[in-house]
Amino acid sequence: MPTPVIPSPPKSAFPRWKLPHLVKGTLTWIPILDAWRKRHASAAGPESPTYCYAVWLRHLVLLHACGFQIDGVRVGELGPGNSLGTGLASLLTGARYYVGLDVLPFSTKANLLRIFADLVQKFSRKEPIPDDVDLPQVRPKLDSYRFPNHLIRWSDFSDRVEQIRGDLTRGINRGQLLHYHAPWTSLNGVAASSLDLVYSQSVLEHVDTLEGTYRTMFAWLKPGGYASHNIDFSAHYLSPFWNGHWAYSDREWWFVRGRREFLLNREPLSTHLEYAEKAGFDILLAKRDTATDGLTPDMLSLRFRALGPIDARTRSAFLVLRKPKAVK
Repeated sequence: MPTPVIPSPPKSAFPRWKLPHLVKGTLTWIPILDAWRKRHASAAGPESPTYCYAVWLRHLVLLHACGFQIDGVRVGELGPGNSLGTGLASLLTGARYYVGLDVLPFSTKANLLRIFADLVQKFSRKEPIPDDVDLPQVRPKLDSYRFPNHLIRWSDFSDRVEQIRGDLTRGINRGQLLHYHAPWTSLNGVAASSLDLVYSQSVLEHVDTLEGTYRTMFAWLKPGGYASHNIDFSAHYLSPFWNGHWAYSDREWWFVRGRREFLLNREPLSTHLEYAEKAGFDILLAKRDTATDGLTPDMLSLRFRALGPIDARTRSAFLVLRKPKAVK
């Protein structure tokens, strides 16, 4: 694979690469264009079974290293996006209940029976976890991508396959295992102390009410319950530089955001760790993926020039959190 070409940092006071994103965001204030945007809304993540298989097994492997057991647990996912594939994978590995929570009903457009059939094949064949060659952009990275056979509950695998397929045939929210709520906006969407795990993949960087979301996850979890989150701190498509989202001033960012339901909250890793601890979580793992390229601090907006060295170079992070068994 050829080495990607990193563009040189901009030299002008107003970099040209900002302009199309400012215009695009501003256009959302025009009602007819905003209505078109909402009709064609789609989550960023793919609905590929391979992607879903890779994501869930990466979470499961790192959670297990922190003491988590999948057998019979109740699982919640924030922002499942274009499909419920990772949730289906969690049920196949041994969870007994899954609920997906999203701002917009992206997953209603997915062919869940097809995705499920592909996932069943992958688990039945005990395929290795797709690695950096198969999915180079997916995080977190693992030390080994061998199929984690010892983490799967095989004793009733065939029965679970039939039960999940039955739920999918009847329709989401009509069975016992698979549930989906969108739009979801309140704490009351899930009962307090009802889940054993809450997880997300590249979602928490989009949440506006970040501190409240950590408190909400804490409330949902049973004592001793876990949370695992892969957080992408990059600019996504909003800059040719991975940290270019921190180059927009607050006023510029208001135009970029426009009327979108969510974009990026631009919060660094330290903010997530602070909110997690304030909510009451114990931090078991903070696995960082760092970058050495991008814009230099003097090219960022005033608000972000004082980022500490860890925050400034953390491109993504995988967190494993746990709610204490005895909550004070």
